[in-house]
Amino acid sequence: MAVDPEASAPATDSEAPTKRRKLLGREFYESIGSPKTIVAPMVEQSEYAWRLLSRRHSPPNTLCYTPMFHSRLFATTPTYRSQSFQAPLLDCSPPDRPTFVQFCANSPPDLLAAARLVAPHCDAVDLNLGCPQGIARKGRYGAFLQEDWSLITALISTLNQNLAVPVTAKIRILDTPERSLEYARMVVAAGATVLTVHGRTREQKGHNTGMADWDVIAYLRTHLPREIVVFANGNVLWQEDVARCIAATGVDGVMSAEGNLHNPAVFQTSGDWSKRFPRVDVVAREYLGIVRAHVLPHLDLTESAGKKSKRQMEIALMDPSLTPIKSHLFKLWHTLLPRHTRIRDLLARSAPRIGEDVLAQFEAVLEEVEKVVTDELEANPEHVGEDGMWVGPDTPIDEQAETDGKEGIVVEVPNADGTYREVRRVVPWYRCQPYYRPLPAEAIAKGAMTAKKKTKKGAEESEGGEKKKVKLEEKIGA
Repeated sequence: MAVDPEASAPATDSEAPTKRRKLLGREFYESIGSPKTIVAPMVEQSEYAWRLLSRRHSPPNTLCYTPMFHSRLFATTPTYRSQSFQAPLLDCSPPDRPTFVQFCANSPPDLLAAARLVAPHCDAVDLNLGCPQGIARKGRYGAFLQEDWSLITALISTLNQNLAVPVTAKIRILDTPERSLEYARMVVAAGATVLTVHGRTREQKGHNTGMADWDVIAYLRTHLPREIVVFANGNVLWQEDVARCIAATGVDGVMSAEGNLHNPAVFQTSGDWSKRFPRVDVVAREYLGIVRAHVLPHLDLTESAGKKSKRQMEIALMDPSLTPIKSHLFKLWHTLLPRHTRIRDLLARSAPRIGEDVLAQFEAVLEEVEKVVTDELEANPEHVGEDGMWVGPDTPIDEQAETDGKEGIVVEVPNADGTYREVRRVVPWYRCQPYYRPLPAEAIAKGAMTAKKKTKKGAEESEGGEKKKVKLEEKIGA
């Protein structure tokens, strides 16, 4: 939680009260419950409150990553550190474990200094080698280190040699399976005991994200030592995708990022469809309840907190479980807000405030959401079975029927014998569901972007509606 930046830093791993043998590989993986489902590290999105919500709606041994932290700032700036990491609460009730802490870095000393601060409070420290955004290019970290193998080796080996907890890494694939394997072997040889492979290249982002390549992930899993634990990332929108991905790639676990943000129950295995696709008003109420019960008591942001200075109150208000609330609600309600633009505008103007109820503005928006969902269900009740439970969003597909242009998404679901069949899935707008990012061809057809063309300078240019976006290398690196 956010604390006074002048307070002393957390104890280093060398100061931990007990020294335990460092577990690696499968022994380490088994020690944390052999998780098959993993909540991805997401900048300012996989924070403490969201991890608690995700764990409630996931298998009990689900692994969660913290957001990506900047190692130099974390090591040298008390305010940044206090606004990033909730060390005292990780082992409290409810427990926030297993948890990996992720850093971006390009300096081994900075990375080690930051890692030593979190090692006593987590299960492993992860190096981000996958961030493809322009800010990562500018700061020279994430996927923009993938050409500097000597630096990556130094970063990972420094942690491996000096930390009491294991080192892990998250990478993206390269241009060919063979080159990707060379890269993965280098990362593993440096000391990474768990490797997460995002099945997309560095260039696959935004409308050019496309599909993750599970075949390349399978190729890496086949050729890496079995002792190395491998997680897959990409194409996980539904609970069924977890088993499909494991079967297709042979990995040990499956990670979800966007799928989790739009539906924290993406890993839910219950036969109750309402648990797999919770109502957007119900899950938002639960989420704000977690913030209220497990975050606010440690902050004391009421106006009566007279012992705190204005600066201390401002710092507390920037707690990492408060600042993402608006973003989380926008994602949870992404199917509702286009239908109810007044609620969208109210949410856009909302923010946590110092006062008797820090969450008052968000509560007011949630009440509006609850009202429109209630009205919808009164007007159009869900179809339920004899047990009174919602029958779910799936209908069989007639193989002879034309399916193009019909409502819903075609999804592969398992049969009892392990084979798969296709169904048409139509999840009501008032229930959590994945966000489908249009592929390039679809985005072009909708006018969201145009086909890229070469400019005189050799840069790629694309148009989005009336707004033109020029992707120049010098602009990205500026």
